Amino acid sequence: MIDILCISKDASRLAQVARLIGECGGYRTTRTLGSPSQIAQRGDTLESFDALIVDASTLAEAELSVITDISHRHDQLTCILLTADDSPQTLIAAMRAGFRDVLAWPLDQRSLGEALLRAEGKRAARGGQETRIVSFMSCKGGAGTTFVAANVAHAISAHAKKRVLLIDLNPLYGDAAFLLTSETPASTLPQICASVERMDSAFIDASLVHVSDTFHVLAGAGDPVKAAEVSADKLEWLLGIAIPRYEFVIFDLGQSINQLSILALDRSNEIHLVVQPSMPHARAGRRLQDILASLSYGSDRMRLVLNRYHRHADRARTALEEILGMTPYQVIPEETEVVSDALNEGLPISEVKRSSGVARALQQLAENIVGRVPAPGHGRVHAESRPSRFFGRGATPKLKTM
Repeated sequence: MIDILCISKDASRLAQVARLIGECGGYRTTRTLGSPSQIAQRGDTLESFDALIVDASTLAEAELSVITDISHRHDQLTCILLTADDSPQTLIAAMRAGFRDVLAWPLDQRSLGEALLRAEGKRAARGGQETRIVSFMSCKGGAGTTFVAANVAHAISAHAKKRVLLIDLNPLYGDAAFLLTSETPASTLPQICASVERMDSAFIDASLVHVSDTFHVLAGAGDPVKAAEVSADKLEWLLGIAIPRYEFVIFDLGQSINQLSILALDRSNEIHLVVQPSMPHARAGRRLQDILASLSYGSDRMRLVLNRYHRHADRARTALEEILGMTPYQVIPEETEVVSDALNEGLPISEVKRSSGVARALQQLAENIVGRVPAPGHGRVHAESRPSRFFGRGATPKLKTM
């Protein structure tokens, strides 16, 4: 897995390049409209990327002197030029400037894939950490998604000794930070995204909530109106430079499926669906499954987290498993009093009562994520049960718009 920055002055060509990169493999791509000189001015942000793809109609537009400076200051970068001018003179000038590959436009997927494999080989040779990205989302409010995401992120940092970033993308009163600390966030997501031009390592570090030395939180918008001010392109840039700095990135998505949550889902290695053992959650969970499937998120990335489970919920759990065709990846028991204490004190549950069933279940979930334990089963059951017939299990609908 490598992190790629793709820059162009043409939005349509930029989108086409990103699509071809996606078809070449599981690469994380950050797109930005502009020129090499513009990104060269953004401090140390290029340290987050392994490859820089420049789409330019001419060598003048490619800004060869800027590329020379970038390649000298950031030797981890593999620079790739996309241009319609494939003459020998262009090739020689581009190579002298620091481009390792020059690809002709219209872009050939095979040539692009080979260039990216060379960049991946360079990344492997120098070593470095790999970032694992996990998203938590739900089909209904009150499922406990934020509580689970926040406490799992804390457990990965505290017990697995990993460097973790929790990003609150829940647009409805995002409060993930307040479940972990009494510290007031210095900045929220909309405030950070509004300052893209200033964004570098020091700026990002100062904007985060530091729960511990290895656990940071990017606070959510705080209200839906502020959340609507966050644009997808600015969030994409923020994720592009922030994610590679951590070993694990945890997203709290809430119930929302929009342009911002899709950016997170596209980058996620695992998608955890948090539900409760009830028929309303079963029906809504099935609908969420269909939406995710229509967006081409494979079942191998899905994990079912059954929250607030109690001994009288056996029948509801059985029906839920039949309807969703999934076995829970983790079952979290219902312990209202200890969870309430943790929420009211603004502390991770492991610091309130580590011996509780909820704390132990969340710790186990964190260990499974770190250990990359596969889901117990992905395929839906084939038998048409009575609950299945009641909720309707037709073909997955294709969404025309989101």
